Amino acid sequence: MPVLAAYIGYSGVSVALEKQDGSFGFQRFPYSYSRELFSSVCDENFFYTQVLDGIAKENKVKLADFDVLMTGIVSFPLQDLNIKLMADVRDLLSKYDGNFPVLVDESAVMTKDSVLSQVPIDFVTNNEYFANISIYPQLITRDYNDQVSLDGLIIDKVKKAGIKLTSDKPVVFTGDRFARRDYETVFKYSLALDLFDSPGYYYVKIDKNNAVLLAQLIKEYNPNINVDTSQIIENVGTFAIVPGDTEVLLSTALDTGQFFDIKKSSVFAIPLDNSITTKLSVKNKSIGNLEGGVVGGTLGLLFDTREVRTQLISDIKIMNVFMREIEEAVKGI
Repeated sequence: MPVLAAYIGYSGVSVALEKQDGSFGFQRFPYSYSRELFSSVCDENFFYTQVLDGIAKENKVKLADFDVLMTGIVSFPLQDLNIKLMADVRDLLSKYDGNFPVLVDESAVMTKDSVLSQVPIDFVTNNEYFANISIYPQLITRDYNDQVSLDGLIIDKVKKAGIKLTSDKPVVFTGDRFARRDYETVFKYSLALDLFDSPGYYYVKIDKNNAVLLAQLIKEYNPNINVDTSQIIENVGTFAIVPGDTEVLLSTALDTGQFFDIKKSSVFAIPLDNSITTKLSVKNKSIGNLEGGVVGGTLGLLFDTREVRTQLISDIKIMNVFMREIEEAVKGI
């Protein structure tokens, strides 16, 4: 039987549905079960059964014709779904190969190795938005200051835990914080940048479909099923965390090179796609000189020369520059 895999997140349901040709389609339902809202009408079992049944009907298939697999933030079992495999999120992350996954939502931050942080939104009562989001987790933040506070909770908890996010592998950010819609797309990029605290060079991806978890869940069920996520996960580009004044030389076989003198306390994006490897030479007193190859992506090559790593979007001046840099980088690719 074909497979339907579901991740029940903090603010929605992400699904991978197997098609007749063996490929997978990815969809997201932007609502999750809230006891405060729905307990007088239905329970989790009924709610999520109806959600998956609705997704199946939308694709003109029957839910009963699929092997249903599930993971996420939900009280198991859901008896009406006849689930073939239920898996723990932490177990799936620990087994995921190829990239270094970092799951972020409004309640927790996890990596392959550990739960980095529990973000106690339910206990934040000094802001009406936080009171609302604990009841309506699907809310999209429309106020800039609320976004600063919400992402600030995530960043602060990670830093206070003393965690240094480093990896030689590409880092892929997944989870409902990156899956849900923002009224400004740039907020996802600024949060990803702020979660890095150690100087270095990192290739960054963003998974807006929770495809990392869904692909691993399907692999756990049947190792012979190949789930291609290459067109689903966004290649954001290379983040260079290089505190202080930085000199950069970029060159390819087709040109003589471009030189950039990047001042400290700034964020600077250079348009660069991921189709070819570009030669990179960097001079920086904090982390030393570097020569090697680099590839880009949606944002290209992003240099962060801030010596004091406060939350990016809390600094209106540098954030405005960052937003313009991103717009130019995207246009330039």
